[in-house]
Amino acid sequence: MKCFVYAFRGIIYTVKTERNMRIHLCVAFYVILAGVVTGIGLTEWAAVLICIALVLGSECLNTAVETACNAIHPGNSLKVARVKDIAAGSVLIFAAVSAVVGGIIFFRTEKVASTVEFAVTHPVAAGAIVLTLPLWIYFIFFSRKLKK
Repeated sequence: MKCFVYAFRGIIYTVKTERNMRIHLCVAFYVILAGVVTGIGLTEWAAVLICIALVLGSECLNTAVETACNAIHPGNSLKVARVKDIAAGSVLIFAAVSAVVGGIIFFRTEKVASTVEFAVTHPVAAGAIVLTLPLWIYFIFFSRKLKK
């Protein structure tokens, strides 16, 4: 059971210290909402959830690599910078491919139409979703107090 505690502690550390992780969580939140609103199918859910897991997991690995590099070599080093850049590049690849997958799933005519229909038939729920944006913006950009 302790391994789960350590794993969650690592995830929480990444959320607290990495703005990009908070951005990825925000995007994941809205992608999941979009999936619910547009009624995506099982295969599409599988693709969406795999993409979310890959992006969040690679961000955790990137944070681990950066933390280890900073501990091993706290000064400036071209080789350490290269390792950090490569780790960050892996996150970028997963995020870019995930964005393409999201585009394929959510920007089809019927999905856009179902989003508009949802907004028209459920204006309070649509408004509530829009009102979550300031909370996410605060969480992403102004939650400096989260740092440990």
